[in-house]
Amino acid sequence: MSNDFIALDSQYQFKIKRQEEAICKGISLDTPSVHDFQSYLRRFDFSRQRCGYLYGKFDDGKKATVEAIYEPPQETTDEGGFELLEDPHEDQIEQLAQLLGLSKVGWIVGHPPREEGFVLSATEIIMAAEFQLEAAGGVEETSFCTVKVTMGDDGNASVEAFQVSQQCMAMVAEEALEVGPNPGFCVVNDTFTAIQEGKESKTVSNNFFLAVVPIVQHTSEMFVSQFPKANRDHDDRSPSKDELKRQLSKSGSAGWTFVDLLADFNLLIYLVQFLDMSTDVPKICESIVNREVPLNDGYKLIIASMAGMDGSY
Repeated sequence: MSNDFIALDSQYQFKIKRQEEAICKGISLDTPSVHDFQSYLRRFDFSRQRCGYLYGKFDDGKKATVEAIYEPPQETTDEGGFELLEDPHEDQIEQLAQLLGLSKVGWIVGHPPREEGFVLSATEIIMAAEFQLEAAGGVEETSFCTVKVTMGDDGNASVEAFQVSQQCMAMVAEEALEVGPNPGFCVVNDTFTAIQEGKESKTVSNNFFLAVVPIVQHTSEMFVSQFPKANRDHDDRSPSKDELKRQLSKSGSAGWTFVDLLADFNLLIYLVQFLDMSTDVPKICESIVNREVPLNDGYKLIIASMAGMDGSY
């Protein structure tokens, strides 16, 4: 057998190794944002799956801090999973995040309670790997995390964080992993061979690909999470000018300033649809990021009149 053939063959072979430690050393979640996400899931007793993007910052110590959650357009599938739909506001939201000094640091997925030991499904593992590949720009180190929320045995929300291994990223990049009949295992594409514990295997347990990321909580000092979330059905509230008025009208009471209440990622996502992304939005974001920079009265007037407010704010 020629050396070329052996080299080619080894390209299609993966010796499955567990990655003992995650690249990300910890993730800090904004408590109000996560509480709002799990409260919505609780409406359906966690029977429906749902996901959101975690926006925040990475620090030099490979830790992530989450400041806000955005739930993109999605629909529930017949199997109880979810399918992401095209997001007409995707570019706008990325631009907004950038102006606020934020980027995607992870994603969050909510799911029904599962049997012990079944952590993430094959679909979720492959999605997590795709997100990590996108964040890292290839099979490179990244601190991008997967956070999962479900209902624990005690009826309370259970929140855990993980990363998939770089080997999992490499296999997904090569399209070597597929979803099969058992959601607790990834199926290895016929073109590839997986060697696990010295033997060839047609499936790999999802848990082999997972590394735990420690979680802490905080309440964002820069953002609030009060505005209704976009793309939800069966919710009591949805983004609207009335909701804009409701939130901004609190200005001047209980210590709230106009900018404090404007500093809500989901409110800004709604607001930027009516403003100029190249002129208005950067100025507004500058006053949110740096509270030393006062918000121009002209912008206050535009936003207040958009919300149907009159009087002082």
